[in-house]
Amino acid sequence: MNPIGNESKVPLLRFGVVADVQYADNDDKQAWYNPTKTRFYRNSLKQVTKAFEYWESIGRSNDDCPIGFILQLGDIIDALSKSICSRSAIDRTLGCFLNNAKMPTFHTVGNHELYNFNRSELCHLFDEYLFHHNVHESLNVSHPNVMDMKTLYYRFKPRPGIKFISLDTYDISVLGYDQNHPKYQLASNVLRSYHHCDDWNVWDSDKDLNDADKRFQSSNGALSPEQLQWLDAELTESDLLNEMVIVFGHVGLHPQSCGWDSILWNYDQVIDCFNRHESVVAYFNGHAHNSGYSYDGNVHYIVLHGIIETPPDIEAFTTVTIHDDHMLIDGMGVEQKILANYHKTFTFDHTIQNHSIRMSVPVGLDEYHNEMDILTPNTIKIKV
Repeated sequence: MNPIGNESKVPLLRFGVVADVQYADNDDKQAWYNPTKTRFYRNSLKQVTKAFEYWESIGRSNDDCPIGFILQLGDIIDALSKSICSRSAIDRTLGCFLNNAKMPTFHTVGNHELYNFNRSELCHLFDEYLFHHNVHESLNVSHPNVMDMKTLYYRFKPRPGIKFISLDTYDISVLGYDQNHPKYQLASNVLRSYHHCDDWNVWDSDKDLNDADKRFQSSNGALSPEQLQWLDAELTESDLLNEMVIVFGHVGLHPQSCGWDSILWNYDQVIDCFNRHESVVAYFNGHAHNSGYSYDGNVHYIVLHGIIETPPDIEAFTTVTIHDDHMLIDGMGVEQKILANYHKTFTFDHTIQNHSIRMSVPVGLDEYHNEMDILTPNTIKIKV
């Protein structure tokens, strides 16, 4: 981790990042897992507005490279909204982002969205927000189906030479699926094997779990075999094109960037996939509610503190500026400031002035693997 210095070159791209907004129309409340932390539910949207006001000021003062878009790292509303009104909460929250339509927001799914909505509903909501309200008219979107369900992982290219990939870190989980779905069945078997019971309250804790096993909670999940295959194909393409890739998701990947209780079940397979490719430079996530950073295998792993437990008088957002040989991660308030150098030289076209955002979604499999296929050693490393 390096301090941020002064820059003289015109940046290639600039974008904002927020995590764990967790809005709910609810009074402030002590965090259930830590009595020293408070969750500021209603203030969370004021934090989002504060972030956009800052990003808009960058646009006025930096016409050469204004903020192009925002990454929202999951948990946009809180589980408490389910007992109040989930649809009202997410409409109000997405509306807060929509008020700043010049900077489209790309969402990744968190566990709290899945406490409120099933996966199909979420796809429709994010679809409606981004694409039916002309947030960016040039986006060309197609959603494939896997077992009649849309995927929540995708990629987009904000300019030639740079690709962003959003992972669905709950692709295999007990959240957002009907209990008869094969992915739910697989996830429940995993949780049952570690917790030795069928109690949801126990599944949502690290009770009697030690070290790396603490990641096997219902608030975490795993990437499916087909998502891993798609990720590998996207990175292979970027290697061939000498593209730089930035990946983002909700759950943490590197154990040195956040605690085991916030790590993906099959984190090792995703890291192995990253390490097979030279195109990946960074992975951003939230979920841990604490800032974190690790550099391993040429990849920067950056964890955002997030909004929900940030006091009203302190900021909680990040601005990332992409340069030829490094990126500046400029956190405000509780977030970090990092200078992240690249491990290789990428080729960028500096003549490009106005960047259009093109978005596409992966092609799904013709049919979903059955449970025995999912459990094969070559697909996913989860002990059952």
